[in-house]
Amino acid sequence: MAIAVEMPKMSDTMEEGVLVSWLVEEGAKVSAGDIIAQVETDKATMDLEVYDDGVLLKRVSQEGAAVPIGGLIAVLGEEGEDISDVLARYRGDGAPGKGEPEPGKSAPDAAESKKEPESKKGPGESKKEEAREQAAEAPSVGGDGAVAGTDARLKASPLARRIAADKDVDLSAVKGSGPEGRIIKRDVEAALEKKGVAVAAAPATRGEGGYEAIPISQMRKTIARRLGESKFTSPHFYLNVEIDMERTIEARASINAAAEASNRPKVSFNDLIVKACAMALRLHPAVNASWLEKEGQMRRYNDIHVAVAVAIDDGLVTPVIRNADRKGLAQIAGESQDLSSRARERKLDLEEMEGSTFTTSNLGMLGIDDFTAIINPPNACILAIGAIREVPVVKNGAVVPGKRMVVTLSCDHRIVDGATGARFLATVKQFLEEPTSMLL
Repeated sequence: MAIAVEMPKMSDTMEEGVLVSWLVEEGAKVSAGDIIAQVETDKATMDLEVYDDGVLLKRVSQEGAAVPIGGLIAVLGEEGEDISDVLARYRGDGAPGKGEPEPGKSAPDAAESKKEPESKKGPGESKKEEAREQAAEAPSVGGDGAVAGTDARLKASPLARRIAADKDVDLSAVKGSGPEGRIIKRDVEAALEKKGVAVAAAPATRGEGGYEAIPISQMRKTIARRLGESKFTSPHFYLNVEIDMERTIEARASINAAAEASNRPKVSFNDLIVKACAMALRLHPAVNASWLEKEGQMRRYNDIHVAVAVAIDDGLVTPVIRNADRKGLAQIAGESQDLSSRARERKLDLEEMEGSTFTTSNLGMLGIDDFTAIINPPNACILAIGAIREVPVVKNGAVVPGKRMVVTLSCDHRIVDGATGARFLATVKQFLEEPTSMLL
């Protein structure tokens, strides 16, 4: 009996996935647990595995196609088996099956619509770029795997050849990292880096009206949907407070001097703020909560998991520091550095980005004095952190220089009342103005 392979739900916020690359050809035998394709979700590019033994009778979805959860991706079965009944179940009234391109659109067209503007990538980039490049730009391939119409001894994508021609790179001296040693864009860019030549990013599609059409990634779609829902369904209100950071600055300098002497990770201001928020959440559990309307309940969490917003090329991700209230500053610093680094390389696991109970967002490092942030659902609050500024302050009747930072707490009024949010913010302020109290 033919078996339908459907798009699975790979994350808690996923609604559809983009089939980035097929890894198995039609007619190949597969076993349960085999990986047959790569799928881009709203958070990461993941492997798609099958749960049954059989022959891959048909690859229904094209590379580059967006497939909704439950949409048909492929059909497994016995060699020569009729699969028309399976296809009919997903096509309904004869329209294209879920995940197939509309009539008149070829697979490369679908893939091209998902391409991102070219950008310079480091050696730690994910496989997503490679897969998209192959899907969108790969020419016909002969039986020996060589690119049709080119020297069979040299395999390179059209994009890699174009960059090499523009920058006068000898492809015969470039080692390919693609399938079967194929030279792709990042290989040429690496060769250019060795020569000290900068690679300019390719422009996005330019429209007739003088605009650039930039394809919307799955991550950006999810950001738009989730934050739109948060902003328009959660009644936000905002509380801000100015914090004297002089003692925190002094404490950080002392902590980092000790960390350097013992070869431990240095502590950032954000690490200190995460610790202060985590300890304040322990004292104000009403803020460590979620509104779950479908379940008819508000949920207050026993554990404190603080998400830290990290900007990446595609948008924003929120890796989570779990049980932050029970961790020391050195451990928080080490985890934060590791999570942020892997977030920018798109190497985080899904579980590392899920399950937060509170979120921080810091634009102070970019020179922003203060701002308001949209709540990261299903959290009740998010803390927006501004820059530490040198400003005149009054002490003992005299104007003296001071170090001040403005933070703004965005609250979901369905869960957190004004007085509750104010008390929480006052506790955060107290911890940062007396940082030694966090060590007690």
